[in-house]
Order: sequence, then C-alpha cells, then structure tokens
Amino acid sequence: MIELRSYFGQYADDQSYLSSIEFNRGGNATSLIISSPHGGFLGANLTLKKSSNNETLSTILTELPVAGCYNDTVKQCVYTLKDCLKSSNKTISYHADARCVIDRSSTLSMYLLTRSIAKAFVSNHHPFTILNKLTRQYVDPAENLLLGTFLLESAIRVYFDYHRLIAMAKEAIRSPSRGLFIEFIFHRHSQTVQLGYGFDPFSSSRLSKPLESTMRELISRSGPSVIIGNSSLAYFLRLNGFDYVIPMEQSQQQRQIRYLLSTYSTRMHADQRFNAILFSYPIERLRKHSIEKEAKRIAKAIEQFIQTNNIKILSSFASPSLSANRIVWLFLLFLSQCCTILYNYH
Repeated sequence: MIELRSYFGQYADDQSYLSSIEFNRGGNATSLIISSPHGGFLGANLTLKKSSNNETLSTILTELPVAGCYNDTVKQCVYTLKDCLKSSNKTISYHADARCVIDRSSTLSMYLLTRSIAKAFVSNHHPFTILNKLTRQYVDPAENLLLGTFLLESAIRVYFDYHRLIAMAKEAIRSPSRGLFIEFIFHRHSQTVQLGYGFDPFSSSRLSKPLESTMRELISRSGPSVIIGNSSLAYFLRLNGFDYVIPMEQSQQQRQIRYLLSTYSTRMHADQRFNAILFSYPIERLRKHSIEKEAKRIAKAIEQFIQTNNIKILSSFASPSLSANRIVWLFLLFLSQCCTILYNYH
C-alpha cells in the first residue's frame, strides 16, 4: 500500500518533488488552467538546487517499464511492478508483453509551447500552468496511477504533485466563477489539431447526455454548439489559422482518423464547475511554424472561446461547496484507484 502521509506537508503548496513539476500562478482575473504532462526533458541522474540554501541535491530516478504484462486470469494488461516480476532459476526478471506496450515519448517542444501560450495572455488573465518536467520514461501523470507510475516511489511523488497542483489551481479560481482546464499533449500521426471531450461528438445521441462529457457544465448550459458549432474551440482555432481541427464538421476521410477522446487527467478534473478539454497538437507543425506564433494563435482562440461561452460567472444552480479542499480531493483521487491497487497486490 502507498503511505499517504509521506506525500503531505513536505514542501509548500506550490512546490513539487525535486521541483519536477513547474507551477505558475494565474492572474487575478483568470478562469483558465493549462497543463503539459508530456513536455518533459529531465531524466536520469537528476540534479537540482534547493531554493532555500542553494544546496545541490542529486537523485537517481527509476525508469518505468516500456510495457506492462498480460494477466491470463483477468484477461487484460496489468501495470504494477510486482505483478510483472517472474522468477526463474532463482533469478527475478521483469516480464513484459508486446500486447501491453506503452508510449513513453516526450518532447521539450510541448513544454515550450504550453508555457508560451500562457505568456501570450495579458497579465491579469494569465492562466495557471502545471508543466511536468520529467520525461514519460519516469512518470506519465496523464494516465491513471498504475499505468503512469507502476507504483514506483519517485513516479508516485511526481504524479501526486501534478494532480495536487491542478486541484490547487481549481480551488484558487473560487466560486462563483466557472473554470476551464486544458491539457496539452502531442501526436505525430496527422497534421490535424485534435480536441477531445471524453466521447465522440459525432454520435448525436451522446450530445444530449452532458454527464458523459468533460464539458458537461457547458453542454448543459449552451448545448452541442460549444463542441461542433460556432461557439466551439474548433471554430475559433479555424478563425486563427488552423485549417484542420477535430472535432468539427468533417469529410468522411477525416472522420476515419482515430484520435484520443480524453486522458485520465481531463476526466478526473472535469466537474460541474470546471470544463475540461484535451488539446492534442500535431507536433510536425513546428517544422513550418514558430512556437511563438502558434502560441499566440492558440491563446487567441482560447480567449475567444472563453468570452463567447461566458466561462466566468457560475450559473445559478451550482453551489459554492463544489470547491473542495485539495487534500480531501487528492485523498479521493487515491481511493478511486485503491480497489485496483489492492486487487493487483493480492
């Protein structure tokens, strides 16, 4: 079992384990939180300086396996180090399975792009930013706890910091304000910006079920136009120079492109006050476009989306009690995965 007490009270609210999560507070008028889980550039033999007494601290991080292992009993991949260890002739080895391969790629460009997007806003509207500086070889905070950490201690510490800082930013945007959380990841399989809302927006029967979306507050208030209409982020991205954006009205060929509908992070942090969008950026665009210009285009589109959809004042049916204490929230995050952890350990 994970010893929770070791993850509280070790450092200030806006600090993280070995400073591996960069946290920047938002402006006094912001309702926006943005994050980058896969922009990491730090890794083995990590050396950082403590800010208090300029002391240099070194640590060796443990790499996550490139794949999980297949459990024949439950007929699925499992992602804990203990379950994937095999003993043969008194030798213990890790037994990976090709069916359970995980993408461990990161790119500094996503860290730089997300940070530049934040800087493109005027000072009082600067978003809160949470940027993971460790590569995905050591932690993947956008996945669930098992898949993102394999329950390795250093990975767990960074993972909890990432989600704790998002929760802290949500609490800082106090009721009666609505909020918007956008998580920036990247892909290489197309030149298309891809937006994920937790479900396929082209299944019209699903649009009438906002509880199945990470945008349920906006859908319940404004309808499906906030995803596929003239009030959508896709619409404003097109106005600002992005020719191909999913989701929007597509040709049959574009509809065949498979894209990520959500991450664990966007599903976990979406609620009745905060809308969450997964923004998957086609990293190959940076061969032809500068990070600064791309950031300004994206920031302008987000600003127009927020203004058009009034993501500022909470609707009358919501309650201030929705802003939960961040420690309670983090404990609930742990409990939500506890059953899975216990199963794998037994």
